[in-house]
Amino acid sequence: MDPDPQGGAMPVVLTRQPVQAGRLEQDLREAGHPVRFLPLTDFEIPSDRSGLQACLERLGAGEYAWLLLTSPNSARALARAGWNGSLPHGTRVAVTGPGTARVLEQMGCRVAPWMPDGDQSAAGIVAEFPAGPGGRILLPQSQLASDEVPSGLDAAGWSVERVEAYRTVPYPADPELRLLAGTGETSAGDRDVVGPEDLEGAVVVLTSPSAVREVARQARGSLEGVHWVAIGQPTRRAAEQAGLPLLGTARTPDARGILDVLRGVR
Repeated sequence: MDPDPQGGAMPVVLTRQPVQAGRLEQDLREAGHPVRFLPLTDFEIPSDRSGLQACLERLGAGEYAWLLLTSPNSARALARAGWNGSLPHGTRVAVTGPGTARVLEQMGCRVAPWMPDGDQSAAGIVAEFPAGPGGRILLPQSQLASDEVPSGLDAAGWSVERVEAYRTVPYPADPELRLLAGTGETSAGDRDVVGPEDLEGAVVVLTSPSAVREVARQARGSLEGVHWVAIGQPTRRAAEQAGLPLLGTARTPDARGILDVLRGVR
């Protein structure tokens, strides 16, 4: 992949779809980096949503002290299941970081969410989650999500009810079940999409362990000249297991975290 012909900045490739673009991509472009997308994983709503529907009924009835969303897709999945963003009086909402908060607001929720001040990850949620008298937490997640959040919060005295809200699958998803279809979010367009064969010379930001596994499977060894950056410790561990040499790991899931890695290797 060639540098930007106008500024010579190294292109940055995000391992996600253009429809998932947000402040991260905007800030990277403002810093002078051309941004491209490498769709590796996609997301489907479960074919059987009875468990999720039952949880939403309990949420509306005020049976949970917290709704905890660990990714933007969790909010999207609840909206696809019919949630209008409202929460009963006394129910609080927590998110991993600003990206999830932005999608939550787009989905109609007007309750200001709590999020970690420091490490905006599963570890940060467990370490900083507000102390309380205990109670029930609704945790909608992908089927591939780790047990770090529920086990950590259970150990802190909370009762976490985890429910499969969506499924992470290789890209592209079944059109009939695709989570990102009809979300109303803007897309950067197909012109910004690249394939595994187009990565030479680019900084590739690995956004999740599932993206790591999929890029390793699809590329089949054609990964010479790629500069890898991981977001978060679970992604770092997955990259190391896959044999992908990292420039570094972004401390925060935003442009600042990625740019800090790039500055550190200049």
